[in-house]
Amino acid sequence: AKYLGFEFIDSANVIRFDKDGHFDADTTDKLLSERLAAYDHAVIPGFYGAMANGTVVTFSRGGSDITGSLVAKAIHADLYENWTDVSGVLVADPRIINNPEVIHTITYTELRELAYMGASVLHEDAIFPVRKAGIPINIRNTNAPEDDGTMIVESTCRIPAYTITGIAGKKGFVAVNIEKDMMNSEIGFGRKVLQAFEDNGISFEHMPSGIDTMTIFVH
Repeated sequence: AKYLGFEFIDSANVIRFDKDGHFDADTTDKLLSERLAAYDHAVIPGFYGAMANGTVVTFSRGGSDITGSLVAKAIHADLYENWTDVSGVLVADPRIINNPEVIHTITYTELRELAYMGASVLHEDAIFPVRKAGIPINIRNTNAPEDDGTMIVESTCRIPAYTITGIAGKKGFVAVNIEKDMMNSEIGFGRKVLQAFEDNGISFEHMPSGIDTMTIFVH
């Protein structure tokens, strides 16, 4: 910040977590908006904040993406540029597929699905602040600034080059398969099954079903 001649703003003073360590979006937006209103330029470190008592709390890995998104929302930015080491979101994992193409335009919903399943260009929680404010995200490459990267938008009328936007995956899922005659006729059966998971503190990821079958995926 000193080298650039910009104001340094400690994230611990403007990114707020509650007493239980949970992120406080409303208080953070208020603090950031008020503090940044006085400056045209500022340097704000990413990935952490603090409780009201000063205890520092960090976001999960990649949390600097979230900090940037929060700042973009607070200043009502026209665009949130996220600079990283790749030229955008790729259609597949380059560790598996040689030279996968860049996705030029993708929606928030599509990106969140890919991010959750392992496409780690952008932290999945970085989407929420800017999406709520209607701010698009542009993923750019620090090492190749001339590349256009990927634009992440709410919706698009652009016809995609391919039917499938992207492919991603992660390991460690378990599928619980249930078969029962006339399952579809038994009112409350699905609720009873999910209640068993809730009682044991287990969240489910996906639940495809048929007339007499149900599969619950957990991770």
